[in-house]
Amino acid sequence: MGARDIFGGDTSVARYRVQLQVIDKLVGGVPSSESVIKGWLKARMDVDDRHLQELVQKTLAERFQDRQPSADELAEALLDSDAAPSINGFKRIPETGELAYEGRCMKAALKEFANSAYPGVDWPSKTKVAKSFRKGLMSTAEERVFVEPTFIGLGVTEPTGVEERIKHVNGPTGPRTAINRVEYVTRPRLTFTLKVHDDFLSTEEWARIWERGEDIGIGADRGRSDGKFELVGWERIR
Repeated sequence: MGARDIFGGDTSVARYRVQLQVIDKLVGGVPSSESVIKGWLKARMDVDDRHLQELVQKTLAERFQDRQPSADELAEALLDSDAAPSINGFKRIPETGELAYEGRCMKAALKEFANSAYPGVDWPSKTKVAKSFRKGLMSTAEERVFVEPTFIGLGVTEPTGVEERIKHVNGPTGPRTAINRVEYVTRPRLTFTLKVHDDFLSTEEWARIWERGEDIGIGADRGRSDGKFELVGWERIR
């Protein structure tokens, strides 16, 4: 039960069913737990990975000059390093374990698309159906556009794979090279619902917003062109 059930009358909320087809990779951006990172470090320490081996040797020289540490001790020490590898992945739908892209992230992406398509405080419909709105489109979308469900399923329970990417960080001892490990899913299709209060954007405006979004992408590492998609479904369902 909600406000409309209690008060009755016609709803001012439009609902659109949206489908996005990711063209290549959707990259996870949720930091994994320390236990996951530690397990990965222990599994990789004996592998011929130049960047990780450099970090291992440096840590041994700094922290364990008088003895050989256990794998657990060395992993703990690596985790304390400024250049410790990080692992980013996906959240899971609690009931099914399916990997998911969060609805809040989709809303944040939509705001970015809207601001790119219509920067500033004006957009075409604002002088017509939305002439009483005083804010720009990004702020208006914040208050009037919502994404359901909380977790948008990706159709798989495990990532397609994992990539190790090099990043440059600045720590107390100056610039360093660090390893960033990311999980990705190849070509997932995302289906979700947009709730739009007052249905204040025209079809042409939505087209411009989504066209801009297709090039910006969703998920992490968009600067590497990951997360680009095609809008394959747009249907008003109420």
